[in-house]
Amino acid sequence: MRHNHSKMLRILFIALSLGWVSLGQAAVSFNRDVLPILAGKCFACHGADQAKRKAGLRLDEKASAYAMRDGVQAVVPSKPEVSELVIRVFSDDPDEVMPPPDEVGLTETEKVTLRQWITEGAAYEKHWAFETPTKPVLPKAGDWGHSEIDRFILKRMAEAGLAPQRTAAREALVRRVTIDLTGLPPTPFEVDRFLNDDSPGAYGRVVDRLLESPRFGERMAVWWLDGARYGDSHGYDNDLENSQWPWRNWVIEAFNNNMPYDQFTVEQLAGDLLPNATESQMLATGFNRNHRINTEGGALDEEWRTEYVIDRVQTMGSVWMGLTLSCARCHDHKYDPISQREFYQLFALFNNLDEKGFINNLRGSAEPRIRYKNSEFEQRKKQIEATTENADRRKAEIGRLEAEYPFVMIMRDNKPRKAFILERGQYNAPGDEVQPGLMSALSAVPGDMPMNRLALVRWLTDGKHPLTARVFVNRLWEQLFGVGIVKSSENLGVQTDWPSHPQLLDWLAVDFVENGWNIKRLLRQMAMSATYRQDAATSAKRLRLDPENRLLSRGPRTRLAAEMVRDQALFLSGLLVEKHGGPSMWVYQPAGLWREVEKRGTFQQDHGEKLYRRSLYSRIRRTVAHPSMLLFDAPSREVCTVKRAHTNTPLQALALMNEVTYVEASRKFAERIMANGTTPEERIAWAFRAATARQPEPAELAFLTAGYERRLTRFRAQPKAAEQLLGQGESPSDGALGQAELAAMTTVANVLLNLDELINK
Repeated sequence: MRHNHSKMLRILFIALSLGWVSLGQAAVSFNRDVLPILAGKCFACHGADQAKRKAGLRLDEKASAYAMRDGVQAVVPSKPEVSELVIRVFSDDPDEVMPPPDEVGLTETEKVTLRQWITEGAAYEKHWAFETPTKPVLPKAGDWGHSEIDRFILKRMAEAGLAPQRTAAREALVRRVTIDLTGLPPTPFEVDRFLNDDSPGAYGRVVDRLLESPRFGERMAVWWLDGARYGDSHGYDNDLENSQWPWRNWVIEAFNNNMPYDQFTVEQLAGDLLPNATESQMLATGFNRNHRINTEGGALDEEWRTEYVIDRVQTMGSVWMGLTLSCARCHDHKYDPISQREFYQLFALFNNLDEKGFINNLRGSAEPRIRYKNSEFEQRKKQIEATTENADRRKAEIGRLEAEYPFVMIMRDNKPRKAFILERGQYNAPGDEVQPGLMSALSAVPGDMPMNRLALVRWLTDGKHPLTARVFVNRLWEQLFGVGIVKSSENLGVQTDWPSHPQLLDWLAVDFVENGWNIKRLLRQMAMSATYRQDAATSAKRLRLDPENRLLSRGPRTRLAAEMVRDQALFLSGLLVEKHGGPSMWVYQPAGLWREVEKRGTFQQDHGEKLYRRSLYSRIRRTVAHPSMLLFDAPSREVCTVKRAHTNTPLQALALMNEVTYVEASRKFAERIMANGTTPEERIAWAFRAATARQPEPAELAFLTAGYERRLTRFRAQPKAAEQLLGQGESPSDGALGQAELAAMTTVANVLLNLDELINK
């Protein structure tokens, strides 16, 4: 008894120190405080997975947690002293304590939280992300900001003892929004036009212009292609060339045309099932066929066909619902309400293609497929056949034509198949047969139409699905602010992070649906907010109270994506070729990179303008991804990736200083610099502003100028070194410029392209 008394005193002391027990304390929230603990430490043994469940106890369900078992209850509302859960987590007995000693235990804070929750009545709640969002009441307007977004942000800042940051300088703001909406920086002319426009709607007109730019679709497509696992090769050992690039073009055009997100969803997941489906709608379903295809000898046809179907299910779940469905391939999901049966019901929706799992030496596209722009292709083909008499020449011209208009893999349900629960996910271990179906735990399942992929997209986009709008809103927020309202944007399931602004997320999700799933409108709301327009500068107080800027007490500051880093260098150099759409290009890559796989596809670098198109159009060979892209955290596209990593390594700086793309871009940028001014100071000042959108500080200008003069002396003394530097890349060098001067200015340009201010926004 004395031992128990001292233990209770210890618990009370902890509770007091943590602020859980005090006059006027906030109640413990199941969703915010308790569910993450149970999910992280308890559900593996006491969750939805029946096969792994211990003692028949489910802590994810109230009825099971409250139930009497062998004379004890895991949870007795308002009575922690007799709740087995509390007794076990505070036990010192290694045979009784939970979690067991060989597993990750609970912290003292977590133990106290569980006890306090039970003391307060042990109320259960459905996971917030699985509830259909409703539009919350807007917080009271303050003196800062004018948008609904700003009201929610200001309320949270005030609660944390923070105040908004000042508005960013106009130069910084126009650079930020231009990069965020187009993936490219503004020109000095565009900066000056904004600076010289003092009218109230100046910034809004900038945002509108950027949203209407064809660059917008290219910028948006990059992260969508990550989720769609788009690549230009099939993957696996042979990794032969694939021709899905027309689908990539469809995505770019859809974003530029502001296709509503619900229609965007319908056409990609089920466009082939629409009445009188158009060629464009058929092409859109290429989303589902971007998975890897195995062409290795000895591969089993049914095994790999099964893998493709599973990949489609997993990708759909990650992209549209932000859920990790893959767990349910082998067993009931341990954390989210997804049974293994439901996984294979979804499997059945994607299982009806007449396709092969193994295709020997496939180059191009596998059935089912369509010819890209079929009508135009046939017209040009007939013309070649009618006007070209020489058979060899005719064959060659038709071959070149087919390269322009390749076959594209699509969805076409023409072979209904039975579907079974696969034991441990193995293709050759079928269990119970299942019928096509959805997950009723999330929202009502359509009952007035055949259960196929059209039913799936209707379910996802009816506005009542709890995840579809939330997930997309959160990812657009991440695009502009660097981190989502839900930090774990890849997963909104039970193990997700608590939203920084849950009411704002729900308000935006509902508003998005109410306004026709309008993507550009949503991005405009975010970009026009005072929250987005804040200066990124911080202070000791802001760092202490808001270290990760989750409360948005300052403007966003994040590293540019790999594609943006390269594109910006090409843009500033004047090399960038803005030709939209078309096949992918082979850009510079290190010699010998393909040595181990060369027998299965020879690298043939492109030349001329093809070297300088936006990175979006660079060819992606999945097993040998481009090193500089990987260095800046671009995925290999072998699997669905909805959130990129953000690393900071010395190799990134070394690539920017030495990789041929950036050395050549520095040389061409230097040529532009030499044409803008008469003195080194004038030229470098112009270059600094062209790169950063602002004027250099005197110390910055002095530092860069001194560096130029120092290296000019060196290159005059070592002309061979200048010649070697200027010989990088295929673009011609301006012979009218002095070699030493150009080489020295090239080093200045390279320094600018390496600035923290340039590779971050």
